[in-house]
Amino acid sequence: MKQIITLLLSLFITVFSFGQSRTGTADYQKVSRAAILNDMPFPAKTVENALVDKFLKMGYKSGSSKGYTVFKGVHLNELGPGSYDLYFSAERVSRRDKDNSTLTLLISKGYDAFINETDDAPLFAQAKAYMDSLRDMVAAYDLEQQIADQENAVKKAEKKDSNLKDEADDLQKKKSKIESDIARNIKDKADQEKEVANQKQILENLKAKRKIN
Repeated sequence: MKQIITLLLSLFITVFSFGQSRTGTADYQKVSRAAILNDMPFPAKTVENALVDKFLKMGYKSGSSKGYTVFKGVHLNELGPGSYDLYFSAERVSRRDKDNSTLTLLISKGYDAFINETDDAPLFAQAKAYMDSLRDMVAAYDLEQQIADQENAVKKAEKKDSNLKDEADDLQKKKSKIESDIARNIKDKADQEKEVANQKQILENLKAKRKIN
């Protein structure tokens, strides 16, 4: 019973640790900036691709700056009425752990006017809630990618199966031809054996006439 409680507590801590945003700092242009961080149970590349896909569907193209994926002039209901430049960076938790990553968000009002929690606590609170919601978005994106990959795997398997069927049909045709050739060969050999015997008999008859003479 004690082991079960410990296991459940461990699972609760693990689930709780993912998806809970926190404030912190991150360097950008060699300056420490106020940041919002969220640990994601997905590879960094998956998180980045999910963000690019999400914002592209919203009409925002991504840029790149100093290791950050940047979306300019973004208006999100989750962040209130304003428009902001959002700087995202996803990095693996550690060298050994490539399946989990930390997503970092910097928020700017434009022209590198980055916002900190002291100056705009309500915006930071909204941004943390928004970052919490991104986990489900990334999970949905990751699932769609897995489905797409599996659909490709099915297509490849089906194509190979079709190719093997065609090969089997060709081999069956070759087998039928070989069997036909063998049957014909057996008949031709039997006919030829008769011909050999016939020619030998003619030869013997001719030799017999020589003895008589």
